[in-house]
Amino acid sequence: MFGHMKAEPILRVGNCSSEVAVEALMTATDNARPVRWIEFPAAILLLVTVPEESDSGAFYILDRKTGTWLWIDFEDEQYGGYSTSDFDLLVHEYDLLSLVECPGLLRANPGWLLEPGQPAEMVQPCK
Repeated sequence: MFGHMKAEPILRVGNCSSEVAVEALMTATDNARPVRWIEFPAAILLLVTVPEESDSGAFYILDRKTGTWLWIDFEDEQYGGYSTSDFDLLVHEYDLLSLVECPGLLRANPGWLLEPGQPAEMVQPCK
């Protein structure tokens, strides 16, 4: 699970309150609901799920500086989505929060490698 991660901009909300930004994301995701929410000065990290489907979660980060929501995608074949226990594992065992605290780093191409107990590592492009 997890491993290679990319962040894709999906929604620009501009300079607004956290609540307004989250509401805009909920509307854009067909009223999925936040089940985990962590705020930083530069970003907000959310896990949102479809009501009644606890393993349907997706990760989103709001870059407060640009007012842009980023969808976090892992190349880990979790096509059905993530659960709250997956979120807790990602936050506690992987180095995602160091990237969330500086959301501009998330735009690095071709992405980041997240492994348990290791610092986040920028993926090296193929030559």
